[in-house]
Amino acid sequence: MEQILYDTSSLINAYKQRKQLTGYTTILNVVEFPKLLELALTVIYPSKSEYNVAIKLSKDLLKIGKPIPAIDIIIAAVALNRNMKLVTTDSHFAAIQKIRSGFEFVIENP
Repeated sequence: MEQILYDTSSLINAYKQRKQLTGYTTILNVVEFPKLLELALTVIYPSKSEYNVAIKLSKDLLKIGKPIPAIDIIIAAVALNRNMKLVTTDSHFAAIQKIRSGFEFVIENP
């Protein structure tokens, strides 16, 4: 079964629309928008290895001239490391797919 990791942008929309979701988010998303805890998703705390992946992603994004926000890089690293599909409204995650072909994400309409 496919595991879904939700980014803050999608979660804010779900919260506003009172959608029921199942899946995962990160503690970084919760820090950005604490009301996400009301959605009862499983909260992931990034590991040291995921921070190391994030550093590599950040370096590679800089090499191609496509830096994205640090929190989003860490979220992408969690998705990559745990073979999860990221759900977001932020199109800048497409830059991650340019440097990591195994990165799966879906852009939802806001």
